[in-house]
Amino acid sequence: MDRFSPDKGTSGTLLLLLSVFFLFAGWYGYNTQKNKPVDFNTEIRPILNAQCLACHGGVRQAGGFSMLFPEEALEITDSGKPALVPGNPEASELMNRITHHDPEVRMPLESAPLSEEEIDKIRRWIEQGANWDVHWAYSNPKPANLPAVRNKKWPRNGIDYFILERLEKENFTPSAEAECGTLLRRVSLDIIGLPPTPEEVYSFCSDPSDEAYEFHVDHLLESPHFGERWAAMWLDLARYADSKGYEKDPHRSIWRYRDWVINAFNRDLPFDQFTIEQLAGDLLPNPDDQQLIATAFHRNTMTNTEGGTDDEEFRIAAVIDRVNTTWEVWQGTTMACVQCHSHPYDPFRHEEYFQFFAFFNNTKDADRDDEEPLLAEYSDDQLHQLEILAAKIDSLYKLKEGTSVQRVSFTSPENSIVSVDTLILLTEEKMKAIRPVTTPIIRELPESERRTTRFFEGGNWLAQTFEVQPGVPASLPALPDDAPGNRLGVAHWLISPENPLTARVLVNRFWDQIFGRGIVETIEDFGTQGSPPSHPELLDWLALRFMNEYQWSIKSLLKEMVTSATYMQSSAVTQDHLRRDPDNILLSRAPRFRLSAEQVRDQALAVSGLLSSRLFGPSVMPPQPDGIWRNPYSNMAWITSEGEDRYRRGIYTYLRRTAPYPAMLTFDGTSREVCVSRRVRTNTPLQALVLLNDPVYVEAAIALAKRMHSRGGDDLDTQLKEGYILALARTPGHEELAELKKFYHAVLNEFHQSPDEAGLFLENVESPDLYLASLAMTASVILNLDSFVMKE
Repeated sequence: MDRFSPDKGTSGTLLLLLSVFFLFAGWYGYNTQKNKPVDFNTEIRPILNAQCLACHGGVRQAGGFSMLFPEEALEITDSGKPALVPGNPEASELMNRITHHDPEVRMPLESAPLSEEEIDKIRRWIEQGANWDVHWAYSNPKPANLPAVRNKKWPRNGIDYFILERLEKENFTPSAEAECGTLLRRVSLDIIGLPPTPEEVYSFCSDPSDEAYEFHVDHLLESPHFGERWAAMWLDLARYADSKGYEKDPHRSIWRYRDWVINAFNRDLPFDQFTIEQLAGDLLPNPDDQQLIATAFHRNTMTNTEGGTDDEEFRIAAVIDRVNTTWEVWQGTTMACVQCHSHPYDPFRHEEYFQFFAFFNNTKDADRDDEEPLLAEYSDDQLHQLEILAAKIDSLYKLKEGTSVQRVSFTSPENSIVSVDTLILLTEEKMKAIRPVTTPIIRELPESERRTTRFFEGGNWLAQTFEVQPGVPASLPALPDDAPGNRLGVAHWLISPENPLTARVLVNRFWDQIFGRGIVETIEDFGTQGSPPSHPELLDWLALRFMNEYQWSIKSLLKEMVTSATYMQSSAVTQDHLRRDPDNILLSRAPRFRLSAEQVRDQALAVSGLLSSRLFGPSVMPPQPDGIWRNPYSNMAWITSEGEDRYRRGIYTYLRRTAPYPAMLTFDGTSREVCVSRRVRTNTPLQALVLLNDPVYVEAAIALAKRMHSRGGDDLDTQLKEGYILALARTPGHEELAELKKFYHAVLNEFHQSPDEAGLFLENVESPDLYLASLAMTASVILNLDSFVMKE
């Protein structure tokens, strides 16, 4: 017998030992799982939100109890028992209901029962004391040391350590650095919203060192076009428009607020001051005109000028919009539902909505046609004209008083003789005709006229009940005792270091703009139904750095982001990326996404040489299809701008809420009737049709062709390469160049057969340049490339 062959006794002993081992292992595993602490935020709250709060939350309290607040969950329910008895699952009505066998009793009612795993989590949570942890967003950011990483050569700044730690944990390797032209185009589009010039590309690519890159970044941050790019983002939040909204949607002159935002970004106004001036600039000591214009942030609310409407109803609607917008912009919180009931999922009570409403309920503005209160301002040219006219009047009075002559003779076609008094009157009329630009602003009511704020039952302004005082939700830090109970107090509360949300929310907004996805993807919702942060330690690290090291400097924050190795990666995608991280949440490569509506248009005008670099001023009306503004209730007309105004940046395009500029809408622009934190990016055939046929893009293609010819001479290859450098900051590959040449020659052949077609395209039927027309059609192809409308 083989000495290693077990006999029956040995075999039986082995089986017994194995059985004991697995029994012990199972018992040990069960007890380990049983004793493992249950995390309320990640394991219990998702179950409550998905299965319980619809019936037992802020909207409804079926059975006489709610699971929204811990104190409510501990109360006696309609059954006479408490829903939760910490430490005692058997005495908790919640456990009884979710495990009951009778479908008429078992919860959730008329839904599938909870899984065994979910029931076990709830049981263990109750056994462990039913701890009700604060949602991560409502606790203060936690300081964090830079994580340890294996690849110590890759990080360029602190951001990279947090990104790399997660990549290494998931066995990812960062992507290589992007090519120099692609990187420069990326950072230029991100910081100023415009592509680099060929000269800038050549300069950087001849010295793509860290110092050269930082030099270009600093240069972009100091560009006057920085403010235009970032104001476009902010104006979505501010719901800025050139009209009042609702059915008639008449004109509103509020463009000086838009200019204030551009200027604030350009001078890197610290975000805490940026906040204070917009929410309460009028309440500052001796506010200047610019601080008053800043308060127009909350005059962007809509005004209903239709006859027969109740002015108080729509004044209240405007205040409600101000409350909701303030919460979304600064706190990343969906507060609109709390107007009618407590929040379904987050710790905000119905009454607290109207306590916050009280801060905004005592401003002078109302739902009136005249838009009062207004700030009147004369332009420099107007002031100069007024000075000239005033001097003329002064001289006429002196003439009248110093001589006995009462009539003045002067040469005119009729050799008229006019009295001095008439001349004075005519000059005064000229002065009156010079009207200042007016801007709606916020002003507080005097103490004697202050309104009493009451609770709206169910959000109904006609069902106002008990009086409420200004206040903030109890789930967040309280207002300081010495804080004024007005908008200035709210502004200081929002930017207080004790407020856990503001810095996180703002850092996340800028991260979303740069990387295409926020660290918290739902940038408008940091609540329990929002997305959890992909890199929570990084979010807190940046939030604290934004407040402390950067002193709320947006330019410093952006520089940190765009000089990181994370940002400088190539956006090339591998099969491994698509398989394991298709949405690029880990940032193992640079993001690639379509430019905004404004940037698509601005870029086409920039590369063609048509774009006006002029800043500020009234909104303009570039070409759009006829009839879009036709409205039986309005005589407003779209008068196409001429000259330089035809080619201003998109941020200056007139925005009428009921009929926004159609080319912008096609690329997901908004009507700005309400605050918009996040534009949805779409990809539709209509976008290609706009790029091919819209007059702006046709003119851009023709102008680009002329630039390609002037820069490339008569050699087609050189012309096409210049087009690529202008549009994409790189030269075309061999296959790309071959396809463009093939297209050019095909079009040229067609134009030779039908020269009138070339004439129509160039709007020169008499003597069309067939070669220019063919090159312009090829330039149009370049402007339609996926790479052109994308940030790569």
